[in-house]
Amino acid sequence: MNKRFVILRTIATIYKILGIIAGALTLLSIIGFCATSVLGGAFLESVSQELDYISGTILMGGVVGAVVLSLVTLLSGGGAALTFYALGEGIYLLIALEENTRATAALLQQR
Repeated sequence: MNKRFVILRTIATIYKILGIIAGALTLLSIIGFCATSVLGGAFLESVSQELDYISGTILMGGVVGAVVLSLVTLLSGGGAALTFYALGEGIYLLIALEENTRATAALLQQR
């Protein structure tokens, strides 16, 4: 049987791939923010000790800032990834609905 709606299937696949890429980039960004806060916080800690500043506040601000930024990135990037993937699945759902309706109509005409 010849597959119909080749372009729609291609578009749906592209959306699903974009969703997977967006999810992977979101996870990489979160890991990068956390690593940067730990490494940057340690650097700022050593600089603040040399300059006789209060040392704990800089490290805490870096870690808290990274956690907040990671949560915002998780919500926005995760939402975008989920939306792209769901859009691709929605297109596949509509194609399956059309195929099922067409098969049901053909079966009813045979009776």
